[in-house]
Amino acid sequence: MSSSSNKVASHIAKSLPSSLPGLSTTTCTKARCANTIRSLSSARSRQRPQVILSCFRKTPQTRLYYDYAIHRPQQINHPFIPTSYHKQLPLFDFFASTKPKPSYLFSAGATGFAKRRGTQQSQKQQYDPFEQSYQSTQVGEDAYFIRSDALGVADGVGGWTGTLGANPALYSRKLMHHAYLELERFDNVDDDLFAKYDDADPVDVLQKSYDLSLMEAHREGVIGSSTACVALLRNDELRVANLGDCGISIIRQNSYIFRNEEQQHAFNFPYQLGTNSPDKPKDAQTFDIKVEKGDVIVLGTDGLFDNLFDKEILSIVRAHVNAYTIPGSGQRPPRLLNFNPQKLSDALAARARSVSEDRRNMDSPFQTQAINEGYFHQGGKSDDISVVVAIVNDSEDSPDRRL
Repeated sequence: MSSSSNKVASHIAKSLPSSLPGLSTTTCTKARCANTIRSLSSARSRQRPQVILSCFRKTPQTRLYYDYAIHRPQQINHPFIPTSYHKQLPLFDFFASTKPKPSYLFSAGATGFAKRRGTQQSQKQQYDPFEQSYQSTQVGEDAYFIRSDALGVADGVGGWTGTLGANPALYSRKLMHHAYLELERFDNVDDDLFAKYDDADPVDVLQKSYDLSLMEAHREGVIGSSTACVALLRNDELRVANLGDCGISIIRQNSYIFRNEEQQHAFNFPYQLGTNSPDKPKDAQTFDIKVEKGDVIVLGTDGLFDNLFDKEILSIVRAHVNAYTIPGSGQRPPRLLNFNPQKLSDALAARARSVSEDRRNMDSPFQTQAINEGYFHQGGKSDDISVVVAIVNDSEDSPDRRL
């Protein structure tokens, strides 16, 4: 060691107090003091602070290590030691009960078939002269929308056919269009609803959509009504509001965990929102269901559920899910990989259309209901068919909307 280094070391040791709070002191022999004194600015040890007294020329020398992992306030008046320390950073226990909820989003696909209407004009020409202005998709008298955090379907009631000014197809599309726009407000940082994203209520969304659709219908002279089902995904909770005979099912590990019931005033007379209807959004059935990654959600109008039994829907879902499932091994559970919801919605809608158009079919849910109510009906029900299929996936975005 050079004489200059010894002088610096002697100066540091003499300037230190005899005892430093929070520091441990160890005296070493000459044999253990082969290392020279290191500059304080280059010391990066994460061990507890310590002072080592060495024996160069019988002069106490000092080596200091700043503790970067544990910060404690200390009053040490020394040019080389910080006079203030930051507070200890908060620690998070990943096994604590306060662990944040999972954040999920939908990966979805949709398929629709309009029923045959003889020599009538195509539905787009007859019911949708302003297609580009709507945020919903029309299928005959049905309509639906898809978002990464919400799904919706509506079925215009065909009983208005023959009434002057009746346009149930346009009314159902308006209903889903305004529901979509209301949900868009939760993503707008300049809107008051942005801060209420986690508190979103599907009944409130349906109410706002109903008010706007009814106002436009009166202004435009449109008469019509529609059933409706809106489902919102918030963290790991699916919030559903259903009014009428639309249906929603949740399938987990190839089994049903949820299936709603229809709302009917009488056979083939569902609850409905629209002009001259006494039903209101507050009359909707509401459900809050906890979902998990990999859950399959099937949402559709009565054109699907009047033609396919639940067991047949489940069979089709199982066939598609199994095709994308990697078997588990040991303690690793089976995994759903690259599942395509669009293919599943195509398969469900195609099967429902096949039944609806086959009068030789000897069995269908609608036929069973009709017979139970004392009506004769054979085969499926000719109707518009709209199917939305969604898979629950992890959200790739931060669950903290303030970021």
